[in-house]
Amino acid sequence: MKNFLIIFLILIASTENAYSQPIPPNTNRFSVVNYIALDGNGKYIPYTTHGFYESVPKGSIGRVYILPILKFDVNNIKYIDSKGKETYKNSDDIRTLVIPVTQELALPNESQKASIDAAIRSTTLSAYYAPIVKNMNGQPLLSPLVNSNPSLVNYLFSLASQYEATVIAPQQQLITDFNTNFQSQIISPNEVEFTVEAGGQTVYNKSIPGTYIVNGTFKNIRIENPTEYTKNVLADGNADISVSYKFKNSKVSSISAHIDATAVINQVLNEAYQSSTSQKSSGWAFLGFGSSKKSMKSSFNEQVNSQYKDETINATRIEMYDADEEMIDAFEKIFFPEISATEAIQNHLAAAEKAKAEGNEKLQNFHLQYAEALSKNDPNLTPNIEAAVAALGKKDYVGFIANGVRWGNNSGSGKTSIKRVLNSTEMTKMAKDYSSVKTISVQHAVTQPVIAKEEAKYKPSIGMIDAMPWEGQLYMFNGYSTPLQNVKCLLAGPITVGGALHRNNILPGTLIKSVGSHPVYDIQSFSDALKNYEPYERTYLTLIVPTAENPNVYKERNIEFTLGAVPDVE
Repeated sequence: MKNFLIIFLILIASTENAYSQPIPPNTNRFSVVNYIALDGNGKYIPYTTHGFYESVPKGSIGRVYILPILKFDVNNIKYIDSKGKETYKNSDDIRTLVIPVTQELALPNESQKASIDAAIRSTTLSAYYAPIVKNMNGQPLLSPLVNSNPSLVNYLFSLASQYEATVIAPQQQLITDFNTNFQSQIISPNEVEFTVEAGGQTVYNKSIPGTYIVNGTFKNIRIENPTEYTKNVLADGNADISVSYKFKNSKVSSISAHIDATAVINQVLNEAYQSSTSQKSSGWAFLGFGSSKKSMKSSFNEQVNSQYKDETINATRIEMYDADEEMIDAFEKIFFPEISATEAIQNHLAAAEKAKAEGNEKLQNFHLQYAEALSKNDPNLTPNIEAAVAALGKKDYVGFIANGVRWGNNSGSGKTSIKRVLNSTEMTKMAKDYSSVKTISVQHAVTQPVIAKEEAKYKPSIGMIDAMPWEGQLYMFNGYSTPLQNVKCLLAGPITVGGALHRNNILPGTLIKSVGSHPVYDIQSFSDALKNYEPYERTYLTLIVPTAENPNVYKERNIEFTLGAVPDVE
């Protein structure tokens, strides 16, 4: 059976310790999947994570919010019988299935940082590779035997240079970029909900406080009285498992007043129309008047569109992004201030006098008729609105509405609310100054499917990036004499930090005759020899080394060691 690890991601939050803190606005999601990293002991591990990162100006330090990982190992499911004793999978007496849960709450190490930065930069990176062992001068470390041969030195340096340029430099740039531009922390969930489905039916659902995850007190999923079908589906790693995690997030709400007079007036028209039709009126009401003429609304729209081509007004608009009721109310108090019916009547009477002075008799009459209707609170006193609209001159349209608008209930006996809009001059002035921005903490709930994956694949390695075939005549000490022999072996190339050769002080340029009982004399024979072992398995190398008594005489030397590993991403 495949070794499944079922992985899902949980939001948690902290710098050193986990704590609950809203994720700030202007953040972006990132995810890392199927990356192979190094753990704290220098061993390769599969690394999967996701989270948020801040977009900040160049030169500023942004934060990366890491989402810790929970893992289910379905190979270690426990089967508990009706007596509370652990039993076996095929038992006829299974009361409870216990799926162990492990959690990882660590911040990323250097090898893991490379993968996060790659995800942020949309760069592909499949694994982390160890750097080359170097001397105090920053050059690849070599065996003294090689230093006397310039051609070998140049060859090994070229191998190291190619590895540095194609493998190490790109990943190191990602690590440097992360350390320069980001600080990481973990985010704490408020609540976590697990769901397990088998055959389309929910067999487990449980919500727990997020602190259980942070403190490591939630250890397993317990499914009571499972059916035979549920048991088999879970045991084979074929169940659908998901987690819904709830956490604090934040959003930016804003209102910027760049007023478009046409948009404002049309908003008034639409509000009035909806208010009237919602009362099942046979006609349409606006400015407190009822009318059965369906062409009136279009007449208003046409009038607005034809009148407001002024650049100052036309270039302005109202922008609202995720504004809450409090922000909208504050905005309306400025741009749509409430006035009493008495104030509206006085405004229209004053406007009538102004229209009379300007010789606009139709507009004068419109103001007077509107004032009369307001004073009697009677929407059925309908003047010839279409004729009045046609008589309104440029800017007078907004000016007329600015004096008073009936907003809401249009019935004569019902409660009325009168608001006005700013005239064009007021709107332009206010639009230059008005901006409302608000950061709000909100609760988010995100459901993440749990994915069953095989563990990352590795190949056994001795921590050597390359090698070259070597063949020559050497005086070989056999315990009694030193006959000249033809030796065919492998000359070790540059080695990596923390690899098996490095740990055993075996330098590049050392002659390797065999890996275990398998002779090596070129790259292919070396690769074939390693295929006989598993990563981190114990074996030995047979080396050809100078004797202590005479550097021109060589002998075989066996060194026991533990193989390392290298990602198998080909």
